[in-house]
Amino acid sequence: MKKIQCLIILISVSFQLNGQDTDYPYPSFSPKGNLSQIVGNTLISVEYERPSARKRLIYGGLVPWNNVWRTGAGNCTKIAFDKEVTIGGQKVLAGNYSIFTIPNPNEWVVIINKDTTLYGSYNYNSKNDVARFTAVPVETNRYYETLNFDIELNQHNAKMYVSWANTQIKFNIATSTNYKMEKLIREELMTGINQVSNTYAGAASYLTFREMDYETALKLAEKAIELDKNNEWGYGIKIEIYERLKLYENAITEINRELEILNKNKENRSEEIKKLESEYKRLSKLQE
Repeated sequence: MKKIQCLIILISVSFQLNGQDTDYPYPSFSPKGNLSQIVGNTLISVEYERPSARKRLIYGGLVPWNNVWRTGAGNCTKIAFDKEVTIGGQKVLAGNYSIFTIPNPNEWVVIINKDTTLYGSYNYNSKNDVARFTAVPVETNRYYETLNFDIELNQHNAKMYVSWANTQIKFNIATSTNYKMEKLIREELMTGINQVSNTYAGAASYLTFREMDYETALKLAEKAIELDKNNEWGYGIKIEIYERLKLYENAITEINRELEILNKNKENRSEEIKKLESEYKRLSKLQE
C-alpha cells in the first residue's frame, strides 16, 4: 500500500512540474530573465533563471567555492552573439553558448561553453569550452536580492556585469564594429569607391563622436555634401567639429550654407531654421 501511495505522489509531483508553463498556479522562486542589447553592430542576448538570496549565505554556502556553477538556477545560463566578439580577450564566433563560472573569494573563472542543453552544470564538459578567463570579484554597496546580469555600453563595446548579494564581477565584450568601420573608411571612402552621400556623413559622424580624427571627419563630411549638396547631416557634422575646435567663423559659414538650403522651403522647415538661427547667434557671441 505504501509503495502505491509513493508512486501516486511521484506521478502527481511530476505532473505539476511538467505542467508549470500552462497549469501550475504558483510563481517560480527563480523566474526566467532575459537581457537583449545591441552593442555597436552586434546583438548580445542572455537567458537565465534568477535565484533569490532569501536570507541565505550565497558564496561559500549555496554556491560552493571552486566548483563549476551554472551562474543561475535550473537550466544552464545561455549567452548569444549574432556576430563574432572578443570576450575576456578571447575570440568567440557568432552563435549560442552557455556561460559558467567558478567562484572563488579572490578570483572567478568565467567559462563560455558550446553546450546549451545542460540542466545546471551536472554534465559540464571542459572539452566544449570556447573561452575561459578570469574576473576579480568586488563587494558592492547595493545588495542584489536576485541574481542580475547587466550590460554597460562603451564606444560600441560593452562590459558585462554579474551581480548577486554583495558580490559583482565584470568582463569586457568587444565587438567588430570599430574594426569594420575603420576598414570601410580606409578602403571604400578615402579611396572614393563608395558614392553614397549618407555613408560619408555617417562615417564623419562616427569619427566625430568618438573624437578620433577630426581632419578625416571634415573631409568625409565635405565629400557627403559634394555628392549631395542638400545633405544637412554633412553640414551638421562640420558645424559640430568646427565648434569643438573653436573655429567659430567656420562653423557660422556652414550654418549659413545650411540656412540657404532650408530657406528654399521655409514653410515646412521653420523649426529647423529657428534652431540654426539660434545656433548662429550663440556662436557669434562665442566668436566675439
